[in-house]
Formats: sequence, C-alpha cells, structure tokens
Amino acid sequence: MGSFFFLAGAIGFLRLPDFYTRVHAPTKAATLGIPLMAFASMLVHLGAGFEIWMEDVLIILFVFLTVPVSTQILIRAAAARKVPSSPETVGRPSIEPVERVDVDRVNQEE
Repeated sequence: MGSFFFLAGAIGFLRLPDFYTRVHAPTKAATLGIPLMAFASMLVHLGAGFEIWMEDVLIILFVFLTVPVSTQILIRAAAARKVPSSPETVGRPSIEPVERVDVDRVNQEE
C-alpha cells in the first residue's frame, strides 16, 4: 500500500506542470507512504515475536511532523523568489503573513 503512494507521487512529480504542483505529489507520497511502510514493518516485527517496535512509531511521528513543514518552507521560498507557475495553475501562493485574530476579543464581541 505504501509503495502505491510512492508510485503515485512519482507519476505526479513527472506529469504536473510547475514547481508548486510538483512539490505536492511527493509530499503526499512521503506523508502517506512512509507511515504505511513503517506500519507494515511493525506488523512484521509483532508477527516475528518482537515486542519493541518503537523505531517504527518514531519514524511515523518524525515524518508526520517534518514533511509538511519542510514542504511549506520550500513553497514559501519559491514564492519569495517569484518562481513562475504554469498558466494551468490556478492562483498564486502568497508570502504575506497570516493575520492573527484575537480569539478572546472575538468571543467577547459575540
């Protein structure tokens, strides 16, 4: 199952038209493929009688935490350098900071 996500990510990387869309496919492949392969490794270890499979759990956590963050950094760096996007790509990534909302003030106004 995990290898299917890697195959789909490779096909997407080759077929998509620009950097912003190309970075999406391998990110999804890594975020979904590596944890599924680590989960399969956990099942094999449990079936073989091993009780400790903490390495696989740590791999899953590490991937879930680092892949989306590194992808976001890559996309923001490309947007800051004004890397062109394909005409087929809708929208343009913004490098403007997100407006912070004071939740307490909003709740008091309601």
